[in-house]
Amino acid sequence: MIQLREINEDNFRECVNLKVNDNQTNFVATNVMSLAQAWLHYSIARPFAIYSDDVMVGFLMLDYSEAEKECGIWRFMIDEKYQNRGFGKEAMRVILDYIKSNPVFESVNLSYEPENVVADKLYRGFGFSPTGEIDYGEIVMKLQVDKS
Repeated sequence: MIQLREINEDNFRECVNLKVNDNQTNFVATNVMSLAQAWLHYSIARPFAIYSDDVMVGFLMLDYSEAEKECGIWRFMIDEKYQNRGFGKEAMRVILDYIKSNPVFESVNLSYEPENVVADKLYRGFGFSPTGEIDYGEIVMKLQVDKS
């Protein structure tokens, strides 16, 4: 069962040691960089470890923009040891349920490198659509939040 847990002093080192495959390093910032950005943007950034039962399998950082009624998936990664096992898909389901549980949010946005065809397929499978916007070379996608 996939769960989101806060990053704390007990799981911090484990989180920063997660990594993607060598051919994916251009697709996502390191978790160290993400946690540093979370500190700099602490009013909006929400970092989480992704667990399967009691095993940390990935990392997620959300961008809360309650004023815009939008939540961004700022970072999302599954460690190389746990890829291709369905954890990414299950984690995305849990992430979207978490976002939907907040009554403020009406949409979810994210962006990804155009070469990341796996991410494109995953996000489209959950109903994300390209907005036509390119942000720092990344394709921006959006999903309207269904509260039903």
